[in-house]
Amino acid sequence: MSYQVLARKWRPNSFAEVVGQEHVVKALSNALDSNKIHQAYLFSGTRGVGKTTLGRILTKCLNCEEGLRSSPCNKCQACESINEGRFIDFQEVDAASRRGVEETQQLLETVMHMPGSSRYKVYLIDEVHMLSKHSFNALLKTLEEPPPHVVFILATTEPESVPATVLSRCLQFHLKNLTPTQLSDRLKEVLSEEGIKYDDESINQISRAGRGSLRDCLTIADQAIAFCNASLTDSLISEMLGTLPYDRVYELIDCVINEKADKLVKNLREISSLSVDYQRLMDLLLETLQHMAIIQISPETVSDLNLPSEDIIPLSESLKAEDIQLLYQIGLIAKRDMDLAPNIGDGFEMALLRMMSFLPEEKETTQSKKKVVKDKIELKEETISKESSSKQTETTKNDTEKKENSLAFLDSKAWNKIFNSLKLDSGTKQLISHCSFLRAEDTVIYFSMPKDKLEILNGTHREKFQDCLNKALDFDCVIFFEEGEALESSPNKTKQKNKAKRLNKASEAIKNDPAVKNILDSLGGTIIESSITPKESQ
Repeated sequence: MSYQVLARKWRPNSFAEVVGQEHVVKALSNALDSNKIHQAYLFSGTRGVGKTTLGRILTKCLNCEEGLRSSPCNKCQACESINEGRFIDFQEVDAASRRGVEETQQLLETVMHMPGSSRYKVYLIDEVHMLSKHSFNALLKTLEEPPPHVVFILATTEPESVPATVLSRCLQFHLKNLTPTQLSDRLKEVLSEEGIKYDDESINQISRAGRGSLRDCLTIADQAIAFCNASLTDSLISEMLGTLPYDRVYELIDCVINEKADKLVKNLREISSLSVDYQRLMDLLLETLQHMAIIQISPETVSDLNLPSEDIIPLSESLKAEDIQLLYQIGLIAKRDMDLAPNIGDGFEMALLRMMSFLPEEKETTQSKKKVVKDKIELKEETISKESSSKQTETTKNDTEKKENSLAFLDSKAWNKIFNSLKLDSGTKQLISHCSFLRAEDTVIYFSMPKDKLEILNGTHREKFQDCLNKALDFDCVIFFEEGEALESSPNKTKQKNKAKRLNKASEAIKNDPAVKNILDSLGGTIIESSITPKESQ
């Protein structure tokens, strides 16, 4: 018996077997069970997500000999014929190879004929966007008012290329890309049934390489089974895909972030000795940076991304959000230009060296600041220890008075300075920027915040803000939020005012510039205000 590829062998035969398209399956099932059959359906989505598969299952539901229902029996003659592609009342047309108007007219001539031995004649037109304009015009009238025994199913990867007149005559369903977790789970089921050995990371690599397509995922799995001799491992899959395991990619990024130049060069030399696809490796690097940015905003997404949290979370926490964006942009531009390098491997190496070179020097500054703070704390502790010769009760009293007075310096101006020094993630900092300082009483600091922002503020934001504020003040305080309009002294309003001032200053400087005046007077031009961008204050 000839070998059948996994994508065909494990193609779903019923709605219950379809992965990741619950929204479509539910709608179709309800319509079939209530006997509400539409004249035309359009399935859109990227390659390999189940468009033609859903079309075939729908055809079986319409023509199953056990009755019209959402669960075909897959045992009757009609179901078996559709599964084997020999059902006389089911025509599957590839619009990419039959796009001419003559071929469309020949197809439509058969529409008026009654089905041979079934309820419905079904026409599945794949890649329908490839039809010519005249073909769409020929199809239009029949699509709007087909005979009651005819159902059209259109499938496309480019719904935006299908005329609106056609779209308006169809029930439209957009199929989603599958998540890495969905792909991994399905792949594990298939490989377990096939008796193929695998480790989790090999499955994760294949699912990520599938990029949302189950068919692509199963096709890569076919190749992996042959390459790995039916025993899939992380290192062999990396070799087959021409890339590196994720831990090696994390190591490269760690070298860039922490300026481990010698280790980076050593890694790059090892990579150059492998048969690596540098374009795919750069894709993997960019994908990792994207994951880091997402995890900074929403750490709980680690499980959805199917990534080892113990590796990627520390990486994401070691960079500011803007630095991750900088590295991503450098990598994106490098990917475009790598083919222009004398050697594509050299282009990849230069991209990583460029990332290391352009990372801000802020780390040293941050470390220096930490050292200054540490020295101050040590000096403060030393002073306190020298003054601790008085009685215990008196010391406690002094400490209490000290705590009560330690927040006395806080006002709106001081709050803005403290806010700018807080080491918060971008999402939390943006939210807290709308806080206005109200007052400080004993160890409690009161802030006001607009209602719409206060509703977004959750426990995680509060905890992060509390911890950072305590560190900045070197004092354990309690924060309390009251609902109220943002004051003009809030960090957000202050930033906007400062930006407006810089913009006005820049605008005045340009208008008063003698050279600009000369150009305007001689050529009759005007200054476009929206094009003026003030320099950031140093």
